[in-house]
Amino acid sequence: MDVTPQTDFDALLETAKASPPGTLKAADIKRLLGAAGKRPAEIQLEKVVEMISSSPKNDRLVFELLGELETTPKRNLKIGLLKPLLSRIAEAWFSSWPPPDQNADGMPAWLRMQFEPLADGAPIGSARLRGVSLLLLQLHQTPTEFLTCLREVGPLMGLAVKPSGKASTRQQGTRSGFIMEGFARAVFAAAKGEHPKFSKIAELSSVVETVLTHLREREAAAESAIERLEQVEGALTEQRRVNSEQAEANSKLEREKAAEGAAVVRLTAESVRWKQLHEQAFNHTTSAVAEGRKTLLTELQSKILPKVGDARLYANRPSPVVDQVLRLLGEIEQTLQNREGQR
Repeated sequence: MDVTPQTDFDALLETAKASPPGTLKAADIKRLLGAAGKRPAEIQLEKVVEMISSSPKNDRLVFELLGELETTPKRNLKIGLLKPLLSRIAEAWFSSWPPPDQNADGMPAWLRMQFEPLADGAPIGSARLRGVSLLLLQLHQTPTEFLTCLREVGPLMGLAVKPSGKASTRQQGTRSGFIMEGFARAVFAAAKGEHPKFSKIAELSSVVETVLTHLREREAAAESAIERLEQVEGALTEQRRVNSEQAEANSKLEREKAAEGAAVVRLTAESVRWKQLHEQAFNHTTSAVAEGRKTLLTELQSKILPKVGDARLYANRPSPVVDQVLRLLGEIEQTLQNREGQR
């Protein structure tokens, strides 16, 4: 009977299922996927994930597989096919779902929740601690969020793995001194022995330089932000000064407007009063002129009419001059009668 890739895959799968709990390694899963051929079938991927999820103490294996995908530049494409399914297994280790899109504003508070004491008083299991560590690995490409969450998780994780009631035997000192001591030990370990690994020192130096560069960038950004804030504060101070001057000018204009309004009211009242006086004077003058005309016509009539009658008595001869005089006397009499009628 020929041995096919499917036969190798099934045989390795049964062997993996028969392994003691917690003994499977990332290399075993890679070997199993390698037996599935260049493109593992979906049913084969589901069998592998089902085997991993049903295996007790699978947190180490899941952490190794996902951690390798997050930290290895050259990723294993077949392991990458398992990432969505493995991520669901890892999310079950938490007490609640992580913030959407790994929101940096809510991430520290959510991380603190993962270290809260369990309801039954049992210590926090290694699966949840691995899950938190895996979440930190996913943040390493965003240094600010990574360092913020790492600073938040470090003390909590130290308390979670420390036995209850047991005093720490580590020599107390400043944190910076402890970090420098750790770096010194790493340099010592890299340079000692028959085959020193000086490349480790170069890698350590590169890591430190990367962190310091990020800190310098953040300091430069902070100084730039402070400078912009000072500029904004200066602009706000100037704007407040301008607003104060504008408010004072507006208040002055309002006062001048109120004064001008009062002056307009006074002038309007004075104009009305003068208009009334003008109308009274005009009516009085008109009445006086009419009365004067009436008096004058009365006097003229009293003086002219008798003389006109006398003139008619003497004008009994026909003559052009007499006719003109009679015609003039008739016109005068007619005019006086018309004036009398207008009165």
